[in-house]
Amino acid sequence: MTAAVTPSPDAMATSLPDTEITIGAAQGGLRLTLRVGSASGTPPGKINEDFHGIASMEVGETQGVVVALADGIGGDGVGRQAAEVSVRTLLSDYPATPSTWSVTRALDRLLRAVNEWLHSEGQRHREGEGFIATMSAIVFREGHYHLAHVGDTRVYRRRGAVLKQLTTDHVWPRHDMRHVPKRALGLDSHLVVDYAEGELLSGDTFLIVSDGVWEVLGEPRLQEVVVSGCDPQAVADALVAEALARQALYMGRNDATAILVSVETGGSGQDPAVGS
Repeated sequence: MTAAVTPSPDAMATSLPDTEITIGAAQGGLRLTLRVGSASGTPPGKINEDFHGIASMEVGETQGVVVALADGIGGDGVGRQAAEVSVRTLLSDYPATPSTWSVTRALDRLLRAVNEWLHSEGQRHREGEGFIATMSAIVFREGHYHLAHVGDTRVYRRRGAVLKQLTTDHVWPRHDMRHVPKRALGLDSHLVVDYAEGELLSGDTFLIVSDGVWEVLGEPRLQEVVVSGCDPQAVADALVAEALARQALYMGRNDATAILVSVETGGSGQDPAVGS
């Protein structure tokens, strides 16, 4: 198995390059092209505690892609560290899992290992807020998507003109606790992750966003921007720019990250370059 990892950079308002990857069986199977665009930004003077990345991989005779976004919780850079460890571990270690494992089993083993490490680090540093991150990740492979989710990052799928939320927010229902997670990586020694899977159709678009985007813009505006745009990078840039602009009006201080994955039939396809 091989993988090429493109992590998100540290600089403000930067994005991963528009990436095109072909997935599917190497011999005669369904081949789909994924076009990926992403953007991430944060208010001035703040550490961006979101971290995202993409890894393409060869598993036997098939090609797959892993996309992940984590939102760290905690000050003094601890949240950023938790998010970065979570994403980097998943992207680097998933391609090395046994080919006999199902996608869900592989994701579950890796996320449990990440949770154990983050929780132990949090226990060692009790004076702080802990090493905690929410995460949404999707594996695209052989004409299907496989979703793993914990926390309040969100995954949406646009199919036709309908934008549907595929994840559930794991937060306390009270308004004054809407940002306090009930489930997250590193929060507790016992981790419960939501898993889902489904068929990929040409024309599908997947949107992965942190709460700095979906909460600030609201679902009607999310749908308007996603449905009206055809270029994943342009849509990601627009969502993050508008979220940050709205926060600036109301003194908001939340990071904003958006990843768009557009599914198309055919295409040349290429592996993403390794980023810094």
